[in-house]
Amino acid sequence: FADIFSSLFFIFFILFSIFFILFSIFYFNYSKKAEADQKDIDDFKEMVDSLGLKFNKDSNEIIIQSDILFDFDKSELKSENLPTILDWRKEIKNYMEKEDRKKRYCIIIEGHTDTVGEEDYNYNLSLARSLSLIEEFKKDPFFRDPDIDLIPAAFGESKLAVHTPDNTRNMENRRVVIRIVPKFIGTMQQIMPQ
Repeated sequence: FADIFSSLFFIFFILFSIFFILFSIFYFNYSKKAEADQKDIDDFKEMVDSLGLKFNKDSNEIIIQSDILFDFDKSELKSENLPTILDWRKEIKNYMEKEDRKKRYCIIIEGHTDTVGEEDYNYNLSLARSLSLIEEFKKDPFFRDPDIDLIPAAFGESKLAVHTPDNTRNMENRRVVIRIVPKFIGTMQQIMPQ
């Protein structure tokens, strides 16, 4: 009877040791990932602060008022603000170059409009604005790298920052939002081959 008890104790001890080792490895890896994620967030906030842009801390979004980038009802970038746009591109590039972030994060550039005009028209305008900024980013070879996912998103008047009646001009609703988010399994490049 003692042999069976000592054998069971030995098996229990081995299983517990394996569990403890696996838990320690998991916890160590998790804490390292959490530290890296926190550094990414801190660096992102620092980048946004250095650019003097509006930052929505609840959703980790950079919000750029559309009148800085575009004339009313236009999707071509304003030439007089091109130096500012190039500074933003440079800072986002610097952020994405560090810690191999270009392989871990994608950049979503969202276009938004106010309620002036037809919904379909506003959707197409917001898409054209998103694509216009992406086109400017891609003038830098870094943003043409296959590891970089620049994803256009168009919302037109469907995600208003300030709810207004139809046909109301509102500068807060006319905006571009830049989000840098973790890549998911099957990035846009895999979903929509070029």
